[in-house]
Amino acid sequence: MLSVDGIRAGYGSSEVLFGLSFEARQGEVVSLIGRNGMGKTTTVRTLMGMLPARAGRVAIQGRDLANQAPHTVARLGVGLVPEGRRVFGSLTVEENLVATRRAGRGASGWDLPRIYQLFPRLGERRRQSSRTLSGGEQQMLAIGRALMTNPLLLVLDEATEGLAPIIRQEIWRCLDVLKREGLTIVVIDKNLAEMRTLVDRHHIVEKGRVVWAGTPDELSGQPELAQRYLGL
Repeated sequence: MLSVDGIRAGYGSSEVLFGLSFEARQGEVVSLIGRNGMGKTTTVRTLMGMLPARAGRVAIQGRDLANQAPHTVARLGVGLVPEGRRVFGSLTVEENLVATRRAGRGASGWDLPRIYQLFPRLGERRRQSSRTLSGGEQQMLAIGRALMTNPLLLVLDEATEGLAPIIRQEIWRCLDVLKREGLTIVVIDKNLAEMRTLVDRHHIVEKGRVVWAGTPDELSGQPELAQRYLGL
């Protein structure tokens, strides 16, 4: 499904990614984890076409994404839930969702009724200005907005950062539903315990490279990795 092979990227004269590689197979949930400043968000920006790759290849279902414009990447099937949510504050909940709507791939495409079924709070607040939502509700809206593009791949940057525990549980429940429906997901988050039953494979990012990859059980069996690379 997703193949990231040896990408190099950075800002100006500063290189951040040094040949980073990972993959996500169809229906998998994979994570990028690591301390702040190690290149996780830069990886997302490069994947989404917001930052040019200086070398390497990014592909979804064999189609090259490297250095494509963000709208082209989205059209090819990548939905982004960005760090900080970035909902359109001047629009209502429903207007935010409709703004990104694309025709579904097949009979099970995402539409407003399906989004409101997944997140009943959004249905209750559909005519409310999005800037008046709580942080957790804005994250639900950001996920719903990405799903309305009917993606093949969903990418979440800092999926539950700064959210209350009860809202984090709701977000993880949503992602579990999406996984069971066969959606491929790349997630960045710090909550290893909460990701344990969701993620198929973790990738530890350190100084612009993936330095370890394995299952949640394999990671929990090597506490020295969490201490060395995650500061846990």
